[in-house]
Amino acid sequence: MTQKDFCCGLTMIGLLRSIYSEGGVLVHDVPMLVCPTCHKSHIIPDLEFDYIMLTHYCESDRVKVTSLRDAIGERKILDALAKYPEDERIRTGRRVLPQQIDAVLDLINVAKGMDDEQWHNELLDQLKKFSSYQQIKSR
Repeated sequence: MTQKDFCCGLTMIGLLRSIYSEGGVLVHDVPMLVCPTCHKSHIIPDLEFDYIMLTHYCESDRVKVTSLRDAIGERKILDALAKYPEDERIRTGRRVLPQQIDAVLDLINVAKGMDDEQWHNELLDQLKKFSSYQQIKSR
């Protein structure tokens, strides 16, 4: 896993999505990493090059709809998704887990001990976001 695999203190989850390329090609079956906490997403790094090449060829050939699965094969898609296990946030329907809050609180103490005001403030902002996510869920 890479640094791009983590968000909001936990590993992102792998899902298949349909997305549009910058050139307007609709690509189905794209393995995406999604954060169940803040909902940020991006293409699984292992398949990003395959996606870029497919969309380039489609844009050149004026193809408007395609499938990454058809282009690179089911096995490659499944292997990429298998690296990202089921996430407790999905299983429980919670956007924030206690260990995420604990990790941010620990880092706030570290930042404070280092007198790193910028990092300290960024971590406080993250903690506020976590709090707002929990309030949204409980409504």
